[in-house]
Amino acid sequence: MVWRTPINLELIPSDNSMSYKDMDAGQTALPLSPHVGAFGVTRKHHIHEGVDLYCPEGTDVFAVEDGTVVNIVPFTGAHAGSDWWHNTYAVLVEGKTGVVVYGEILTTCKTGQKISAGDLIGTVKQVLKIDKGRPMSMLHLELYDHGVRDAVEWPVGLARQSGLKDPTPYLLESIQNEKN
Repeated sequence: MVWRTPINLELIPSDNSMSYKDMDAGQTALPLSPHVGAFGVTRKHHIHEGVDLYCPEGTDVFAVEDGTVVNIVPFTGAHAGSDWWHNTYAVLVEGKTGVVVYGEILTTCKTGQKISAGDLIGTVKQVLKIDKGRPMSMLHLELYDHGVRDAVEWPVGLARQSGLKDPTPYLLESIQNEKN
Protein backbone atom coordinates (compact mmCIF):
# COMPACT_ATOMS: atom_id res chain seq x y z
CA MET A 1 0.00 0.00 0.00
CA VAL A 2 1.52 3.28 -1.05
CA TRP A 3 0.63 6.44 0.86
CA ARG A 4 1.86 9.92 0.21
CA THR A 5 2.71 12.13 3.17
CA PRO A 6 -0.28 14.14 4.42
CA ILE A 7 1.57 17.44 5.00
CA ASN A 8 4.26 19.29 3.08
CA LEU A 9 6.89 18.80 5.77
CA GLU A 10 9.68 16.23 5.73
CA LEU A 11 8.79 13.49 8.23
CA ILE A 12 11.74 12.45 10.41
CA PRO A 13 11.14 9.30 12.49
CA SER A 14 11.82 10.06 16.17
CA ASP A 15 11.10 8.52 19.55
CA ASN A 16 12.05 11.79 21.32
CA SER A 17 9.00 13.82 22.43
CA MET A 18 11.16 16.96 22.46
CA SER A 19 12.49 16.42 18.92
CA TYR A 20 10.45 19.37 17.62
CA LYS A 21 13.04 21.64 19.26
CA ASP A 22 15.79 20.22 17.04
CA MET A 23 13.90 20.06 13.73
CA ASP A 24 14.87 22.32 10.84
CA ALA A 25 12.26 24.46 9.10
CA GLY A 26 10.35 22.20 6.75
CA GLN A 27 10.67 19.15 9.01
CA THR A 28 8.56 17.51 11.69
CA ALA A 29 8.78 14.28 13.65
CA LEU A 30 7.03 11.08 12.72
CA PRO A 31 6.50 9.97 16.33
CA LEU A 32 7.66 6.50 17.32
CA SER A 33 7.11 5.03 20.80
CA PRO A 34 7.75 6.30 23.49
CA HIS A 35 7.19 9.74 21.83
CA VAL A 36 3.97 11.17 23.30
CA GLY A 37 2.57 11.66 19.78
CA ALA A 38 3.09 8.04 18.72
CA PHE A 39 0.34 5.48 18.17
CA GLY A 40 -0.43 3.31 21.22
CA VAL A 41 1.36 5.48 23.79
CA THR A 42 -0.38 5.72 27.18
CA ARG A 43 -1.49 9.22 28.07
CA LYS A 44 -3.24 10.60 31.15
CA HIS A 45 -6.79 9.49 30.25
CA HIS A 46 -6.44 7.29 27.17
CA ILE A 47 -4.15 5.36 24.87
CA HIS A 48 -3.20 7.46 21.82
CA GLU A 49 -5.36 6.31 18.92
CA GLY A 50 -3.28 7.89 16.17
CA VAL A 51 -0.13 9.77 15.27
CA ASP A 52 0.40 13.50 15.90
CA LEU A 53 2.37 15.35 13.24
CA TYR A 54 3.28 18.72 14.76
CA CYS A 55 2.90 21.58 12.29
CA PRO A 56 1.88 25.22 12.26
CA GLU A 57 -1.77 26.22 12.30
CA GLY A 58 -2.95 26.65 8.73
CA THR A 59 -0.75 23.85 7.36
CA ASP A 60 -2.45 22.20 4.38
CA VAL A 61 -3.49 18.56 4.86
CA PHE A 62 -3.52 16.29 1.82
CA ALA A 63 -5.11 12.89 1.16
CA VAL A 64 -2.67 10.02 1.63
CA GLU A 65 -4.54 7.89 -0.92
CA ASP A 66 -7.62 7.88 -3.14
CA GLY A 67 -10.96 7.47 -1.38
CA THR A 68 -14.39 8.80 -0.50
CA VAL A 69 -15.28 11.11 2.38
CA VAL A 70 -17.54 8.92 4.55
CA ASN A 71 -18.01 11.25 7.53
CA ILE A 72 -17.02 14.62 8.98
CA VAL A 73 -17.32 14.85 12.76
CA PRO A 74 -16.52 17.29 15.58
CA PHE A 75 -13.18 16.02 16.91
CA THR A 76 -12.06 18.28 19.77
CA GLY A 77 -13.48 21.26 21.64
CA ALA A 78 -16.82 22.01 23.25
CA HIS A 79 -18.72 20.69 20.23
CA ALA A 80 -17.03 17.31 20.77
CA GLY A 81 -17.35 17.25 24.57
CA SER A 82 -13.78 18.39 25.31
CA ASP A 83 -14.02 22.11 26.00
CA TRP A 84 -10.41 22.26 27.26
CA TRP A 85 -9.40 22.20 23.55
CA HIS A 86 -10.41 24.38 20.60
CA ASN A 87 -13.14 23.15 18.25
CA THR A 88 -11.70 21.06 15.42
CA TYR A 89 -13.06 18.47 13.03
CA ALA A 90 -12.08 15.06 11.69
CA VAL A 91 -12.57 14.02 8.09
CA LEU A 92 -12.93 10.27 7.56
CA VAL A 93 -11.88 9.07 4.10
CA GLU A 94 -12.34 5.43 3.10
CA GLY A 95 -9.74 4.18 0.64
CA LYS A 96 -7.72 1.11 -0.22
CA THR A 97 -6.06 0.72 3.21
CA GLY A 98 -9.20 1.44 5.26
CA VAL A 99 -10.66 4.58 6.78
CA VAL A 100 -8.13 7.36 7.35
CA VAL A 101 -9.09 9.94 9.97
CA TYR A 102 -7.58 13.40 9.45
CA GLY A 103 -8.18 15.07 12.83
CA GLU A 104 -7.69 18.47 14.44
CA ILE A 105 -8.39 20.30 11.19
CA LEU A 106 -10.85 22.58 9.44
CA THR A 107 -12.23 21.40 6.10
CA THR A 108 -14.45 22.28 3.17
CA CYS A 109 -14.90 18.62 2.17
CA LYS A 110 -18.39 17.15 1.95
CA THR A 111 -19.57 13.65 2.84
CA GLY A 112 -19.69 11.53 -0.32
CA GLN A 113 -16.96 13.56 -2.03
CA LYS A 114 -14.42 11.56 -4.07
CA ILE A 115 -10.82 12.32 -3.09
CA SER A 116 -7.60 11.57 -4.99
CA ALA A 117 -4.22 11.12 -3.31
CA GLY A 118 -2.74 14.58 -2.87
CA ASP A 119 -6.09 16.42 -2.83
CA LEU A 120 -6.53 19.08 -0.16
CA ILE A 121 -8.50 17.68 2.81
CA GLY A 122 -8.30 20.79 5.01
CA THR A 123 -5.96 22.87 7.15
CA VAL A 124 -4.55 22.26 10.60
CA LYS A 125 -6.32 24.17 13.39
CA GLN A 126 -4.70 25.03 16.70
CA VAL A 127 -6.09 22.48 19.13
CA LEU A 128 -4.49 23.39 22.47
CA LYS A 129 -5.87 26.38 24.38
CA ILE A 130 -3.06 26.54 26.93
CA ASP A 131 0.60 26.80 25.94
CA LYS A 132 2.47 24.10 27.87
CA GLY A 133 5.73 24.66 26.02
CA ARG A 134 4.92 22.15 23.29
CA PRO A 135 3.49 22.60 19.80
CA MET A 136 -0.15 23.70 20.01
CA SER A 137 -1.26 22.50 16.58
CA MET A 138 -0.83 19.21 14.75
CA LEU A 139 -2.42 16.84 12.29
CA HIS A 140 -3.81 13.88 14.22
CA LEU A 141 -3.95 10.87 11.88
CA GLU A 142 -5.78 7.61 12.63
CA LEU A 143 -6.48 4.47 10.58
CA TYR A 144 -9.39 2.02 10.84
CA ASP A 145 -10.71 -1.06 9.04
CA HIS A 146 -13.12 -0.53 6.16
CA GLY A 147 -16.65 0.31 7.26
CA VAL A 148 -15.76 2.40 10.34
CA ARG A 149 -17.60 5.74 10.39
CA ASP A 150 -16.39 7.39 13.62
CA ALA A 151 -13.16 7.83 15.57
CA VAL A 152 -13.21 6.00 18.90
CA GLU A 153 -11.57 6.49 22.29
CA TRP A 154 -9.08 3.90 23.55
CA PRO A 155 -9.43 4.00 27.37
CA VAL A 156 -6.43 3.17 29.55
CA GLY A 157 -6.58 -0.43 30.74
CA LEU A 158 -8.70 -1.70 27.84
CA ALA A 159 -7.68 -3.55 24.71
CA ARG A 160 -7.32 -1.69 21.42
CA GLN A 161 -10.72 -0.91 19.92
CA SER A 162 -11.83 -3.32 17.20
CA GLY A 163 -10.90 -2.01 13.78
CA LEU A 164 -8.28 0.52 14.98
CA LYS A 165 -4.98 0.16 13.10
CA ASP A 166 -1.54 1.73 13.48
CA PRO A 167 -0.90 4.23 10.63
CA THR A 168 2.84 4.40 11.42
CA PRO A 169 3.99 1.69 8.92
CA TYR A 170 2.17 3.50 6.11
CA LEU A 171 3.76 6.83 7.06
CA LEU A 172 7.21 5.22 7.25
CA GLU A 173 6.62 3.75 3.80
CA SER A 174 5.58 7.19 2.49
CA ILE A 175 8.96 8.59 3.61
CA GLN A 176 10.79 5.87 1.67
CA ASN A 177 8.61 6.40 -1.41
CA GLU A 178 9.35 10.12 -1.45
CA LYS A 179 13.11 9.49 -1.22
CA ASN A 180 13.00 7.15 -4.25
